[in-house]
Amino acid sequence: MSTFSQIRSISLREEVVEQIRTAIIEGRLKPNDHIVEQVFTQHLGVSRTPVREALILLEREGLVVASRNRGCFVRAFTEEDVDSIFSMRTALENFAGELIIDKLDENDYQYLENNIEKQRQFIEAEDFKNVRSTDMALHKFLISRSEHPLLKRNWDEIVAQIAALLYVRAEAIPNYDEYLAIRDHQAIVDAYRQRDLNRLRAENKRINERVAGECRLGVRAVIESK
Repeated sequence: MSTFSQIRSISLREEVVEQIRTAIIEGRLKPNDHIVEQVFTQHLGVSRTPVREALILLEREGLVVASRNRGCFVRAFTEEDVDSIFSMRTALENFAGELIIDKLDENDYQYLENNIEKQRQFIEAEDFKNVRSTDMALHKFLISRSEHPLLKRNWDEIVAQIAALLYVRAEAIPNYDEYLAIRDHQAIVDAYRQRDLNRLRAENKRINERVAGECRLGVRAVIESK
């Protein structure tokens, strides 16, 4: 718990959400961990109200599970959850592709190429926290370029779950080849540059099916460790 920092007085609920969300995504709070409100009020320096409100929001994001008699726990994903999340991700990314494949310009491609290079540098530096955030930033950028409110809202609802599953994957596959993501991202950008929607759909399907399979390994490891 010493890794948490004191909360500033502004936007308490949002800051509590961010700290607990980050702790889950980074694996400092693990699947099935009990989230005790009193402990968090002490370590974050806030009252119980913003902690309770934050847990409600995190439950909506799919990171926390609440039980009336037992309290709140970090969500432990099932293999079925993995399949649902990544099939939805594929659908959302394909829809974004349909909306933006003909309107991306050179500035957009420059951002995407720079993002890939930054991720490569973070991998070489073994800065895996920034590897993850840079990875998700590329996908978030493509979703945001759609300027489609419901698409962005649905993406936001699953992105934290994806990030948490990627940590579970990392725990199960300690020598994971991070450069796979570099190759995946370059394939996506190349499909956009060629304005080849069929190729983009194929790449999205291939990538998400592979990552889902890797995350299922992580989920199985969590279940078997009980």
